[in-house]
Amino acid sequence: MFLKQANWIWCSGSEEKNCYVDFKQCFTCEEEAPAVIELSADGNYALYLNGCFVNSGQYPDYPEYKVFDRLDLQAFLKPGDNELLIRVYWPGEDHFSYRAEPAGLIFAVSSGERVLAQSGSNTQAAVNRAFQSKDVPKITAQLGYTFCYDASLAGTEQFEPAAVIEKKADLFPRPIHKVQIGDRLPIQVAHFGTFEEKPWETLGQRLQNAALAAKSRMLESFRENWDGTLFSAPEGDGLYLIIDLGAEQVGYLDLEFDLPEDALVIGGWGEHLEDLRVRAFVGKRNFAFSYRGRAGRNRFFMPLRRLGLRYLQLHIYCHSLNLFYAGIRPTVYPLQEYPISLQDRLHQKIYEVCIRTLRNCMHDHYEDTPWREQGLYTMDSRNEILCGYDIFHETDFPKACLRLIGLSVREDGMAELCSPARAAITIPSFTAIYLVELWEYLQYTDDQAFLLEMLPVAKRIAQAFEDRIDTAAGLLTAFPESCYWNYYEWQDGLSGGYGVKNPDELTYDAPLNAFVSMGFQALEQIYAKLGQPEEAAHCRQVWTALNEAMERTFWNGKWYHSFCRVSDGQTFHDAQLTQALMICCKAVPAEKQETLRALLKSGPLLPVTLSYSIFKYDALMTDPNNFQWMMDDIAQIWGKMLFSGATTFWETAEGASDFHYAGSLCHGWSAVPLHLYHRYGTP
Repeated sequence: MFLKQANWIWCSGSEEKNCYVDFKQCFTCEEEAPAVIELSADGNYALYLNGCFVNSGQYPDYPEYKVFDRLDLQAFLKPGDNELLIRVYWPGEDHFSYRAEPAGLIFAVSSGERVLAQSGSNTQAAVNRAFQSKDVPKITAQLGYTFCYDASLAGTEQFEPAAVIEKKADLFPRPIHKVQIGDRLPIQVAHFGTFEEKPWETLGQRLQNAALAAKSRMLESFRENWDGTLFSAPEGDGLYLIIDLGAEQVGYLDLEFDLPEDALVIGGWGEHLEDLRVRAFVGKRNFAFSYRGRAGRNRFFMPLRRLGLRYLQLHIYCHSLNLFYAGIRPTVYPLQEYPISLQDRLHQKIYEVCIRTLRNCMHDHYEDTPWREQGLYTMDSRNEILCGYDIFHETDFPKACLRLIGLSVREDGMAELCSPARAAITIPSFTAIYLVELWEYLQYTDDQAFLLEMLPVAKRIAQAFEDRIDTAAGLLTAFPESCYWNYYEWQDGLSGGYGVKNPDELTYDAPLNAFVSMGFQALEQIYAKLGQPEEAAHCRQVWTALNEAMERTFWNGKWYHSFCRVSDGQTFHDAQLTQALMICCKAVPAEKQETLRALLKSGPLLPVTLSYSIFKYDALMTDPNNFQWMMDDIAQIWGKMLFSGATTFWETAEGASDFHYAGSLCHGWSAVPLHLYHRYGTP
């Protein structure tokens, strides 16, 4: 590893957050000599050699686990002098897939055993002023800042020697493949017209509030060898285009067009056109960027921000535009698929769309949604990892996800809300399911070395839960502190709050105790597999005692209530999820199980949502006679999304209208049927 000979560097005077810094260095290469670069950055990087884009994408990591990439430069080299340029984007603050640490870059270019270039005082550095740093809106709190680019400032950088800095970082090679960046996706212009600006505060509102007047509907597909398509109209404040990528996609923005004059272009991206436009502004979210173009040909490729979308909307603040391309280059994690065939055509389509949903939600790690958050949540990842085992027959990717989660575990024994993020809150039930994920990984891989690596983390988690068991009741209470979110699913009464504001309302929560019971059961199996019988026996004592207390506390004579108030022992809240979890954690006596399975198929209880349906179906399949009912239920729920036009499966069955009109239409946790087809069989 030649990085050991290099120095961490940064640009003097560029300590402001949300900044873009360019680093360049020349080196000489012999004809046809191979060369590679090793590099790591804090936040993200895009690499160019001799003016050509090579690759981008820093792996999300931690100071104690700082990941470097090793990239082949052969295709971009020329004999003699070569110019390397590395653009580093430093957010400077936490978001859901980035843990803020001091900015920095380290790299080394080598050919065989010879170092051709390395980061240090010979490297030139400059703040890239074409990217606006201050007063830039955030896309979402989870994604961080959007980008605002002024092409008139490109090439005006003032390069100076880079500053060598001290940075604590233990370097490790990337544990998974790099995402593959594809060619431009085909596009269609769905709508074209003029717009008039209305009052606004943010970029997203400029798109959302503008008055649109459609001129025509363009249906032809664009091809790169066309001489462009001219759009023009004299009315309004400018032109708008709505571009359809044909299906939910994920990738890097790519624009190419001619402008008759310098002009501002504002772009927005989204998953649907329910507002007769892209929903660029919802809540405080801004799914929008700005690009200030120059007269003539404009080319802009943004490999530092991944977008999840189906539609791209452009507002061009002039009255004509010759469009060559406006879309994305897809980012796809390279994996071979091992699909099965289903005889039922509807289930076959559900299966295929589950695969597509899953692939749209895997890049550097599994993520909840590529549109709104791109976060590695523990509970979401459990669904995704199980599906991944089935369809990809691969273990490096889930192993890397599990390590990221394990590294996030805090002093209180709880994993961060997302990894490797820092967040003000976290979800205890998600931390409990991490123990289940570790056991499922061990079952699938028999990778005992990794489990031994993660065992101290698992112990810390288990001890944190055990310390919170109320010895009088034999149960955990809801976590009362404001830094904890007592969340179980997106259903009335189960989505929880941040801490218990009134001590009289403190509860024992059946879902939390069930998840903790499952966690201890998983840890018992891990200890047994690793040859630690005493620890395994202790875990069994913990979960059997929890189960006995749950059965005693939450049964109301017909089913299990979700909550028991500590102050007066009053139980309340009726939900299918609670019944499913009680079965899955083995707390239900055999004579009650059929009653609960019937309630999971029909009855007065609040239904299970998409993400937690895996527990419902696993509970039902404790009686294999429920197989056909399960298949019919999947056909009804997921089939309804298909017949509503879904190209990937949604966050909840309510689609875009959920979460105050911010529902995701591509959510990895909803690929659950894929796992069920592999686990239980196909119709």
